[in-house]
Amino acid sequence: MFKTRLIGIVLAIALMFVMSLIPTANWTDKEARYRSNTLIHMVYGIDADVEKGRYTPKVVVVNYEGEIKKHISTASSPVFALLELGYPISTMKKVVSTSPMNTLYNNSYIYVFSYRDTIDEVKLEIPYQRIVKGGTLCERLSQKVLQQEGVLGIMTQKVRRVYERGELVMEEILEKDITREPRAEIYIIKGPDDSPKEVPQIGNNCDYWFAYVDTIKASEEEKRWLKWTMKYESGCNAENNRHPYYKGLFQWDPCLWYQQYPNDNIFDGRAQIKRTLEKVRGGANPARMWPAVYKLYVDKYGELSWL
Repeated sequence: MFKTRLIGIVLAIALMFVMSLIPTANWTDKEARYRSNTLIHMVYGIDADVEKGRYTPKVVVVNYEGEIKKHISTASSPVFALLELGYPISTMKKVVSTSPMNTLYNNSYIYVFSYRDTIDEVKLEIPYQRIVKGGTLCERLSQKVLQQEGVLGIMTQKVRRVYERGELVMEEILEKDITREPRAEIYIIKGPDDSPKEVPQIGNNCDYWFAYVDTIKASEEEKRWLKWTMKYESGCNAENNRHPYYKGLFQWDPCLWYQQYPNDNIFDGRAQIKRTLEKVRGGANPARMWPAVYKLYVDKYGELSWL
């Protein structure tokens, strides 16, 4: 290394000697300075203009945590300028400048603000699922029984947070791990839960049900009214479950049905015929229980004789 540097110095001296022999009377100052700087760069690897500019007084504007001041500095970089001017800096401060970090330009703007980078461990609760099993035809007559208590899950996260000027500006999840899985909360609904599938599937069949009505002990007027009502209420379909509040052959309200007949399936057509006939014989007014259909009946046949 020393030998190489020695050779370089010798060559530079020889070059200077040769250049001294060249007439320079006609060189301009700019040309002379260029040739001199070129020689220095060749020998020492240094840009003379840059080095001279490093320590020339420069105007700098410093914004330190929102307080802005103008200064003159001869420092070679924004950080050295801050130190020269007496500004405290540390790893908790971030420096941003219009100059590169290794060089200070004239009329540079230097911005210093508090900066904090943390990695935190955060525990989060994972909500549990609420499951309701079973169903009911009447909420009012049902109970919701807790079968299994819910337990919150726990997730642990490793989070990187970046604060500038005391405010959170960036958050990044580095790792996450579920340390406890949530356990569902389960309720069982206990109440009237009969299904149309539990009775013979006869469907819309007026012939079948009219024939059945003809076999029961009832007056001709009662039979006629039963046939009329089942036809226009359900289409003679005992399994009719389309309406959210009325079910079966005569479209009974499930709450009213199960309150009075808790052991009878509302979709059992025979049970509906029996209970409907009992109801009207007991004084129930068809005009209130089946108003639209009863109005059509009255228009055709007149009022029921027993009302």
